[in-house]
Amino acid sequence: MSSFVFAAFLFVSCQPDDKSVSVTVVIVLATDQNKTIDPKLKELAKEVQKHDPKLTGFKLVATECKSVPVGDSATINLTDKQILKMTVDKSKDKDGRISLTLDPPGMESLTYACACDKFFPVVTPHRTKSGEQLIIAVMAKPCTAKK
Repeated sequence: MSSFVFAAFLFVSCQPDDKSVSVTVVIVLATDQNKTIDPKLKELAKEVQKHDPKLTGFKLVATECKSVPVGDSATINLTDKQILKMTVDKSKDKDGRISLTLDPPGMESLTYACACDKFFPVVTPHRTKSGEQLIIAVMAKPCTAKK
């Protein structure tokens, strides 16, 4: 799934120090039981629906931010006692991308280069008791590369 930009007001203020990376995680629940889309999630919904058009309702659960030193890991508590482990593998490259490894619930680890100011959405296989599907969107900063 491609990276995308969505509402700036989802950001939680998280200022990394010189040796850390600010990682923002947006926790979303999606359903096929309604068509209510949180206005902050319109772009995320469009992107997810390209791959799973049955998901029609999207609600914002929380936005979390952690400052993680390069080479270290951190965890974010998700919904239903699920946990996201994330590792900052490398600081920004010449294109301003930061390498992260994510361990989403119910999935194998995935490593990718996070683009500046873009969230990387991950639709997990986890479903709540009410049938909602857990989606996480991850972004890492700083991004100071100049083109």
